[in-house]
Formats: sequence, structure tokens, C-alpha cells
Amino acid sequence: MYTDRRNTDKSKNGVLYIRVYKNQQGDKQGMCDADRRNTDKSKNSVLPIVFIKINKGYAMIKLRYEEETALLRGIIFKVRNELGGGWSEEIYHQAFVHMLHENGVPVVSKPRRWLLHRGAEVHLFEPDLIVWDKIVLELKALPYQKKFTGEQFAQIVHYLKFWQMDLGLLVNFGPSKVHIQRVIWDEPDMELDEEYDKIRPFLTQQDKTILREIRHHIRSIAHQYGLGFPEAMYRKLIAIELNHNRLSCISDVHVTPLWNGRTLPGHTTNHLLVADNYLLRIRSMLEFPTVHDFTSTQTYLHNLGLQLALIVNFGQKQLQIYGVKAGEPKATVFTPSVSTKE
Repeated sequence: MYTDRRNTDKSKNGVLYIRVYKNQQGDKQGMCDADRRNTDKSKNSVLPIVFIKINKGYAMIKLRYEEETALLRGIIFKVRNELGGGWSEEIYHQAFVHMLHENGVPVVSKPRRWLLHRGAEVHLFEPDLIVWDKIVLELKALPYQKKFTGEQFAQIVHYLKFWQMDLGLLVNFGPSKVHIQRVIWDEPDMELDEEYDKIRPFLTQQDKTILREIRHHIRSIAHQYGLGFPEAMYRKLIAIELNHNRLSCISDVHVTPLWNGRTLPGHTTNHLLVADNYLLRIRSMLEFPTVHDFTSTQTYLHNLGLQLALIVNFGQKQLQIYGVKAGEPKATVFTPSVSTKE
């Protein structure tokens, strides 16, 4: 979802043969936007054509924005070679912007824009650079980091989605050799996965009415904004939407731990409290909510004297909504059901 997958055959002159997969409809698909690097290590070049093996034939597919990214890579390497290592991210940023201008590349440095919902400022997006009004770059200077983290991939995906672009470059000037990672963002077709079997036997008619309304507003946010945004943004969007529709919603619920008849210092959670009776745990960009999401939600329900919660994940390809009932921390959690497309 975030990066292009590759299957390199080192024995074949550096030409990349990409595995082709069949989707559920039987159509052949290949991941074809990865960086193709020449085997000549002295040349920071990018092969312009990708060869994809399909049965006994080959298909040639060009990289996304291949000429632009080849120019950017050259400038990145030149900045690092001329400056050397050990500088801060801001130093590399300023030098890189200067060389972009020298090479006639249109660039906007650190653009800032708020996402607004019902007149409220929800989230500020500020990528490092946007070039040609179509490629986002996020710069780092982390000498001891060999690979980009999931959080760093997610960060640039958030920017790509918000600015409605489909290619980003993560750049780390810190190591002895500059690390550049292409990140592709294509808006996924959102699927819906819901599971309420764990709570259904315990629902009153009032519970059904309120939870049905909460579900409606969650799905409305998902349809309006899609997948790919940060968790904190979805949490705020849902709180605004619920309050707007006269369902009281309190953010960052405070929970007082009870242990062996004792009251321990309070704990502030990321859960939402809706209509004084229901907890919401909002996640994003996960394949599936973690076991901790379920067990901690059950614990908080127990300590708050509540019975029901929803765990919502604006995931990689799915909007997932799961019902949770109060229980001890060791309570069993369920596995996801088969999803359906929205």
C-alpha cells in the first residue's frame, strides 16, 4: 500500500522481474512503480523502463514521473556529496531548495493548510516540499536509521492524500549513503467489515438506536474523507460530527484504575465517550486493530462501569467497526469477519 514491492534477480544485469499476481477476478496485476537502479554503483541513475514477466512474454511499463524523479535523485545526491554528513535536517532542506531553484524545478517549501470540518480546524498538514505541484518530499537527517519507519510512511501518505497527489519521496540524508524511498498513494476502494456478535445479545432497544446512529455518522465520515488520514484527525472529525448531531461526545476520557479495592492515579485515554454510555476507540491505517485495543477497551469499560464500546479502524483498505463488551483484561477477543465493499 505504501511502497512499491520488488523482486530483484541480481544475476540478470540489474533488470527487475516483478511477480505478477492474480486478483479475485483473475486479472493479472504487477507492482510496477519501484525504483529501478542500475547495477553500476558509481552512477546514481534510474532505469526508465521496467520489464514485467507475464507467462512467457514481457511488458514494458514506465515509472511514475520517471524524468522528474531522476532529476530529483541527482540533486539529492549532489547536495549530500557537497555538504557531507552530520548536518541537521534544516541545513539539508535549505541546500536542497536552493539547488532545486538552480535547476528550474518549481518548489513550495513547507506549505501549510488546515483541514476544516463544519467550520472547525481539525488537522494541519505541512509537508517539507512539493515540487511540480505533483510530488511530495519529506526530508530526514537520521544517521542511525537504516530503514524508514511505519510512522514515516504513514506521515507522507497523509500528505499525499490531503494534497491529492500520488507520488512521494522519503529522503534520509543522515546515513553515509542517502536513503531514498518512493511512496505511491492510490486511493483504495473502501471495503466495510463489521462485527457485532459479541455485543448483540446484551443490547437494549435504546442501545440499538444510539449505536445505529453512531455507526451512521462514522460511515458518513468515512465516505466523506476516505482512508489514509491520521488517527487523531478521524477522532476529532467523529467528535465534531457527533456533537453537531446532538450526540454528546467527550474526547480523551479520564479513567480511574481500581485495584484490590484501591483507587490508583487516574489515566487519560484516547477513547471517546458518547452519550455518557459508550466508548469509541478510533484507529487508522492498521490492517486490523491490535489485541491491546480490545483488551484495554474492555478494561476501561469495566473501570467506568459501562458495558458497550465500538472499536473503529480507518484501515489500509477497510473501514472496520467492531463491538466490544465490558470484561476483565484477559477477556477473549474475536477475529475479523469477511468484509464487503462499500
